[in-house]
Amino acid sequence: MKTLVATGPAHPLYYPIVPLAWALRAAGHEVLVAAPESFEGPVRGSGLPMAPVYGPLDMGEVMAKDRDGGRVQVPDTDEEMAEGIGRGFGRLAARTLEGTARLVESWRPDLIVAESYGYAAAAAAAARHDIPWVKHVVGPGDLPVGPWIADELAPELKELGLDALPEPALVLDNCPPLLGDPAPGTRPLRYVPYGEPGTVPEWVLRPRTRPRLLVTLGSVQPQIGGAPMLGQIVRSLGALDVDLVVAVADHLVGQLGELPDSVIATGWQSLTSVLPGCDAAVHHGGPGTMMACLVHGVPQVVVPGRGKPLDAIARLTDLRAVRRIHPPELSPESMLEAVRALLDDPSHARGARAVADDIARRPSPGLTVPVLEELVTGHAAGA
Repeated sequence: MKTLVATGPAHPLYYPIVPLAWALRAAGHEVLVAAPESFEGPVRGSGLPMAPVYGPLDMGEVMAKDRDGGRVQVPDTDEEMAEGIGRGFGRLAARTLEGTARLVESWRPDLIVAESYGYAAAAAAAARHDIPWVKHVVGPGDLPVGPWIADELAPELKELGLDALPEPALVLDNCPPLLGDPAPGTRPLRYVPYGEPGTVPEWVLRPRTRPRLLVTLGSVQPQIGGAPMLGQIVRSLGALDVDLVVAVADHLVGQLGELPDSVIATGWQSLTSVLPGCDAAVHHGGPGTMMACLVHGVPQVVVPGRGKPLDAIARLTDLRAVRRIHPPELSPESMLEAVRALLDDPSHARGARAVADDIARRPSPGLTVPVLEELVTGHAAGA
């Protein structure tokens, strides 16, 4: 079976799909990743082959500018954000549709698997060639962007003779039931964290003499001016009797300012490598970071910004796996209070472990491969 994995050029979109791609390869199937040329590095790092469907592409530019090159308005509400993101991914689909269609025609996959937001070009190409496509959810909190993607892509769909984007043959949902009610007709899939490969730091394997805390604001926020705030958070946590691990891009470490002696590591950290050596985490509420912590049973303090999975965070707060700080309430004092409570109250660790157990009960990517095989067989039989 030949499977084309279609993704937008963004780590949070591609990384959740990698374990399923590995499972397909392990079962003897061919896998090819379709993405813009500029995303070759992350795909190469995942050990999978890639065919470019567009040249170099800056995702930030696609999201920030309309088709005429004009600046789009910064959203003020969650609804405006959903529209802005949807239209941005519609513009991404418009750029990559022709290349995706050419790749589908030349490589002739039996199945297309696409992630939650960058599916439009793959779906349209699949419809043109009567190939089943599967939508792979990237984690909790998917925004309802489908109508805006379709509206932005309407001219291209019309050229293909399509009134709307075709519905997927199957939706794989890796969000555990404790974090949200699954949509009707979705197929459960275990969330398996994937991070860029690297050497496991020696301190991860070293016995701990005091709690170890991971602190990160993800990959985007520090890039757009959030590094000083991250440094301030770390300095406030220096008052605790803990070891601090600060995950931030290497080139931004210098922007953090002077850090306390309790910091044992700074710079790029693969979460899949370092989380087994941590007792708690402080982060921005990104779905990938949150799910990786949950898989490892790590309780969290979350300071979620706009566009983060607030419903899932609220459920995790009720389950005691998370302590939430609303951004306007963030201060050194509120951060210290939240982290102290997280470490001192064992109910938080128990809540995080309960969610980890819930995730572990979901069907693994390996057990999902036969489902995809049956889908392809059934489609061929009905053709």
